[in-house]
Formats: sequence, structure tokens, C-alpha cells
Amino acid sequence: MTEGHEDLRQLLGVYVLGGIEPGERALLEQHLAGCPLCREELAGLQSLPDALRALPVQDAMALAVPAPEQTQQAGQRLLAELARRRRHMRWRMAAVVAGVAAACLVIGAVAGPLVLRPKQDMETYNMTASSGLQVELDLVHRAWGTELAVDGAHLPAEGVLSLWLTDRTGVDWQVATWQATPTGKARLVASTATMPDDITCVEIRNARDIPVAAVYMHD
Repeated sequence: MTEGHEDLRQLLGVYVLGGIEPGERALLEQHLAGCPLCREELAGLQSLPDALRALPVQDAMALAVPAPEQTQQAGQRLLAELARRRRHMRWRMAAVVAGVAAACLVIGAVAGPLVLRPKQDMETYNMTASSGLQVELDLVHRAWGTELAVDGAHLPAEGVLSLWLTDRTGVDWQVATWQATPTGKARLVASTATMPDDITCVEIRNARDIPVAAVYMHD
């Protein structure tokens, strides 16, 4: 565990919401490359932006500029709303609390994108293989990172498949897993805090962690 682990850990919520300063972002990403505990906690926060975006507009605006004495109360309301809407997700409570606290601190920076939700850019890639595998991959640009939409056919028909990305630092991140279907078809959507321009490769791997399809971008 590196020196300053706890200080960097507190930045995870800000990082996933896209409100982190460039200098702190570089330090945190360097720390994440060597800290499995923080990578696991970051994975638990990946869906926080979607949960915040699901809040009613008036609730998001009420949190935009909280008075000092209202900060704790606003955080508690937001936590309760997240718990109600995402109860089916297996988030660790510590990760949710950290993300909510970070959201209250940076809400002024991200309230605009969350409320206005401007049109996002999208990049589309195709993966093929001699086995007949065909996969269409959409990378949707979001203010907080990237949404990955997969529509595949002729994939392996058994075992657990997984979706991985590689960033510019050379670090591999697992962003989704799913059970193979007998038909070899799969549709899923995953998300990551990594920005689209920082993604250099996306892979689908089989149960033995062997890539069955890959696409490279931003060479």
C-alpha cells in the first residue's frame, strides 16, 4: 500500500464523476495501477454517475449550491435516494458513502452536465474473427467517462465472458462479465471512468482469460 493511500482513496468519488483536477488525476491513476484495493472500490463506484443522473431535476438543483449547514442533510437525502433506486446493485456501503461525499463537493462542477445532459458523441467499431464472431462496439462519450455498448453474435456459447479495456498507461481494466448464451448472442452496456481518448484497446475474453475479439483505437 503506497504512502498517501487514504488521501488518494478519498479522490475516487471525484474521479468517477469527472471533477478531479488534472494533477490529482495523474497521481490517482498512478496509484490505481499498483493498488488492487482502490481498483476494487473504483469498480463499485462506476454506476454512481448513472444513479445521480436518475435523480429528479429539482433534487439535483437543490444540491447544486448547498449551504454549509445543509451539506450533511443533502448528503443523507442523496444517499437514501441512491439506496432506494439501486438497491439491487451490490455496492459496498463504504464506497457509496465516499461517492456521495465527493458528489456534494463537486456538484457545482458537474450539475450542468447532469441536469442538461447534452448530446454525446459516439464511436462505433466492429470486431470479427475467422470463427464467424461478429461484435459491434459503441463507445459513447460521457462527461464522467465512457459508456460501452456491445452487440455480439457467434460468441463462445459456454462459460463466463468478460469485457476488458486497456488505457494509455498500459493498465488493463475489467468492466463487465456475463454468462455465455447457447445462441452465442449477447447485448450489454458497461461503463468506465476512463475517458474515450484514453482507451487504446477493448477485448472480449473467454473463461480462460484468452481474448476472442479485440479492437484497437487511438494509435
